[in-house]
Amino acid sequence: MDLLLAEELLLLAYKSNGSPLVELESLDYLLSAAVLAELAVRGRLVFRDGRLEVTDPTPVEEDELDRTLGRLAAFEEAPGFGDFWTAMYTPDRRARLLRRLAERGAITHERRRLLKLIRYEVFPEADAALRTSVRERVRDVLGGAEPDARTVALISLGHAGKVIQRAFPGTGRKRAAEIAARDPIGVTVAAAFKAAVSEHIAKVATGGAAS
Repeated sequence: MDLLLAEELLLLAYKSNGSPLVELESLDYLLSAAVLAELAVRGRLVFRDGRLEVTDPTPVEEDELDRTLGRLAAFEEAPGFGDFWTAMYTPDRRARLLRRLAERGAITHERRRLLKLIRYEVFPEADAALRTSVRERVRDVLGGAEPDARTVALISLGHAGKVIQRAFPGTGRKRAAEIAARDPIGVTVAAAFKAAVSEHIAKVATGGAAS
């Protein structure tokens, strides 16, 4: 069973000790976008004029993908990316995908306590093979190798959410940005994240001025 694009993104987004490299809410939005990007890579939809158009409703026999494909196919008119993508948001997707990776032996799931008061979860690496394979594929592209469509989508989404920058610090920054610009879904996600940050900064500034 091959990894889903969202699973590959997760392997890049977590350190080997099981702690995340990026804020979890952002990661959850990235995982939703990764589902859409994978459906595009698999020829089930196209992203055209800001809308998600289903071109082939045939199930791909992956529950995580078919659930979303079915919802998209049910629309009489292709939904706008922004509305559909944000409506997909759920931390449950991350939990499901982490369980899948644990079942494959790539990671383990540990519950810990901080100062005996705060409970938290980590997902440390159990078998480095899958993570290493994904990292090497991305590193090769950052080093100049020509990527396939799947790796373009992975790098584009990872770049949008700062996963690539933190997983590969100081490596191929210009190359990563160039590859990221090739995928329209990743570009749209990056713009949405940038707009959200700008909005947050504006709110903080307004609040600060008011106080």
